[in-house]
Amino acid sequence: MPSAFEARLCREVIDTEAARSWLTDDACGAIHLFCGVVRDLNRDRSVTRIEYHAHESLALRSLEKIVEGLVQSGARKAIAIHRLGMLEVGETSILLGVSLPHRKEGFALLERGMTEIKADVAVWKHEHYTDGPPEWIEGS
Repeated sequence: MPSAFEARLCREVIDTEAARSWLTDDACGAIHLFCGVVRDLNRDRSVTRIEYHAHESLALRSLEKIVEGLVQSGARKAIAIHRLGMLEVGETSILLGVSLPHRKEGFALLERGMTEIKADVAVWKHEHYTDGPPEWIEGS
């Protein structure tokens, strides 16, 4: 029987359509996807790109625990994919998705999952700016 959850770290572009397809389940009427993207402004500074670093084995275990918890809390399936390496403005850095029979619970599960990812996953951002040297930023 296939797993109800998936967690990955990757260095390639996140395929949102493949993630949506993986979440598809005939018993589910809702698929929720959250995609976090690199924005061009943070803390009033112009961002050009972000380099993501991780303690990979620890980060992957944390992601797995989080998506497994989402399934235990009602999602039929859950997936989390976090990019590592250098990303340009507009690129997807994280995807979190859940599928459920009904939509309402999915919004709360996505919010909870992202809060847990930001707090517990060993990923660090090295932000690059137009007006000075890069800086390390807390959170993923």
